Amino acid sequence: MSLATALVATFLFRTFVARAVFVFFWGAVAGLAALGGFWAGFLTAIASLILADIFLIQPRGFGMSDPSEIAGSLAFISVTTLVSWFAEMQRRARREAGEHLAVAQDQAAELEMQREEAQTMAAELEQSNEELEASIHTANMARDVAEESEQNLRLLDDASRALASSLDYETTVAAVAQLAVPGFADWCAVDLWVEGQIKQLAIAHVEPEKVSWARELNARFPIDPKATTGVPEVIRTGQPQLVPTVTEQMLEANVKNPEQLAIIKAMRLRSVIIVPMQARGSTLGALTLASTTANRHYDERDLAVSRELAHRAAVAIDNAQLYRAALAANEAKANFLATMSHELRTPLTAIIGYEELLAEGITAPVTEPQRQQLDRIKASAMHLLGLIEEILSYARIEAGQESIRLEPVVVKGVVDDAVTFVEPMAHTRGLTIKVSSPDPRLMIRTDAGKLRQVLVNLLSNAVKFTDKSGSVSLRCTDGNDTVTFEVADTGMGIPPEHLDRIFDPFWQVDQHATRTVGGSGLGLSVTRRLVEALGGKVSVESKVGEGSTFRVSLPRVR
Repeated sequence: MSLATALVATFLFRTFVARAVFVFFWGAVAGLAALGGFWAGFLTAIASLILADIFLIQPRGFGMSDPSEIAGSLAFISVTTLVSWFAEMQRRARREAGEHLAVAQDQAAELEMQREEAQTMAAELEQSNEELEASIHTANMARDVAEESEQNLRLLDDASRALASSLDYETTVAAVAQLAVPGFADWCAVDLWVEGQIKQLAIAHVEPEKVSWARELNARFPIDPKATTGVPEVIRTGQPQLVPTVTEQMLEANVKNPEQLAIIKAMRLRSVIIVPMQARGSTLGALTLASTTANRHYDERDLAVSRELAHRAAVAIDNAQLYRAALAANEAKANFLATMSHELRTPLTAIIGYEELLAEGITAPVTEPQRQQLDRIKASAMHLLGLIEEILSYARIEAGQESIRLEPVVVKGVVDDAVTFVEPMAHTRGLTIKVSSPDPRLMIRTDAGKLRQVLVNLLSNAVKFTDKSGSVSLRCTDGNDTVTFEVADTGMGIPPEHLDRIFDPFWQVDQHATRTVGGSGLGLSVTRRLVEALGGKVSVESKVGEGSTFRVSLPRVR
């Protein structure tokens, strides 16, 4: 199109461009070279030369002979070739620049994407850091709570062991107060309600030298039981008091004595817990825990630990008080039994003595009916004397006054004495006593009197609970290290559910007031205590309706 335009223009202006026929072709070559590159420009230049030679240069048809025309044609071809080459170079430069620009744009776009990704990653990283910090904070809090819980559990565990170590609750509670300091509190005090007054049982401080000062303070300013705050209020209502932060206004409102107020302010209390010490529905006192450390303020978790600690201390105190009361009651019972038995034994001895004088006819002859009546008096007196002896033995054992005298003892002699003592009772009830006589050479180191009493108790018990025509047997076996005494009967037997209780004091299988078999219910209890004192053990086997078998095993040498 450009070449045709150049040809037409040259024809139209041939009179003006006769000496420069290629003037319009220069633009065509330059334009096509700029658009198509070197080959487009070079081929256009060749085509322009051919068209010019055919249509414009004389003679036409490649017949130019004028040296100027030949030089012009060569100049045209040379220059257009250079122009085409420069156009090609420029075109290539533009293309490479475009490619570089595209690459740069792609790189810029990629950098922008990377920048956006980096910003996104930075935001995610910041969020992750925040989440990590939150997780670390949560983990630290959980660790602190776990460590605190572990410390609290250790405190309660140590307190339980200390409280269970002794029934001397004054000592154990003081030990618990020491355990609470300094891990849980800087001050710890235990106050008991005793006969309408508040008695300080224990006090501990992180600085031991301040304990005596605190006791002096308590002596100078005793707690008013009627006070409406603090320890008296907690003991009276049974409700705990938690003061997370102690302020001077609180102290001034509750302490009216200026000297006492100044001393309490000097203690620099930061936080206080007062909890009731309750057991079996009663409030025994109060446990006070105080912090003087600036960064330690009690909360509900600390209150729960304090209540549990106070409860365990209260249970220990209550158990110790019950134990002391039981010991006192048991001692009073033993004293009463010993006194009454002694007082009963004195006139009973006189009754037996006078009965024997009458039976021997010293004062006057005795008829047969009178002798039978005297025999009944003596039998009843001896029965009563046996009961008194059981009570006295039980009282001595309970009081720890039963002495043991160990000596070499011939077993057969003790067995014969026990059987001789029980035989009259057995014959009266129509029973047969079977004795497997031990080897006369069998010896045992024990207390002969206590062993005799054990065998008499077991034989008498067997006789009492065996019906007429039944039998009671006594057998002794040598087990090298031990000697076993076995008393068996064909009596009523003992139900299985009662076997664990027959050795309890004052307990009998037949608990009814109208029971046919009498007794104090102390024989088997005394028997077990005596056997244990001799270093042995006693056991029983029984079947209802078939009878019972008691076994006593004693060491041969002690």
